[in-house]
Amino acid sequence: MKKKSLLLLADEITSANNPEKNKYGSFEENFRDAATIASILTDSIVTPKMANAVLIGLKMARLRKGYHEDSFLDLHAYIAALEINDDKSSKNKI
Repeated sequence: MKKKSLLLLADEITSANNPEKNKYGSFEENFRDAATIASILTDSIVTPKMANAVLIGLKMARLRKGYHEDSFLDLHAYIAALEINDDKSSKNKI
């Protein structure tokens, strides 16, 4: 059986129809919660978009050390989340 491409897997992760997504909540909820926690920890204002950008940066930093499929997959999903959640007119927030 042919292995799925990472882009296809990332698309499935960010899909509004993914039942696994419900296990962890939406990206929108998680980034909002992460931003609130980071704001408390740093005594600074951290937005959900900033929290998302930090996770993208973390995955990129890890990939500098070598190819890791899980980091590459997460990176694609976080970039998709940034794009979708940044589009205020989107009806399909993830």
